[in-house]
Amino acid sequence: MYIKDVLQAHKAWLDSGGVEGERANLRNAILQQADLHDADLQRADLNGARLSVTDLMGANMAGADLRGADLWMSDMKGTKLDGADLRGANLMEVTNLTTEQLRDAVVDESTTLPTSLKTDTEDS
Repeated sequence: MYIKDVLQAHKAWLDSGGVEGERANLRNAILQQADLHDADLQRADLNGARLSVTDLMGANMAGADLRGADLWMSDMKGTKLDGADLRGANLMEVTNLTTEQLRDAVVDESTTLPTSLKTDTEDS
């Protein structure tokens, strides 16, 4: 199945309240260098996914399971992370990520944050 088909089925699942389509299960998927610009991945399962060097600009990842995901060097400008579970995720060298985006996400000591954000989040 192609990523566009997964996203289409996921959109139908979201729009129908789970009656139609299917929740995106991208657990352990290899999506390196993928174009997920403006993708709607709300509540998707991306646990352990490899998303390094991926275009996530404007993507909606609210409530997504990103535990253990590798987001190294991904562009997260405008990515919505409200309620996203980022425990154990690798966010090193992610670009355009702000403390505001992380404010409502779930992070812990196992989340690897970009050096530029470590001081900001530790102080809050």
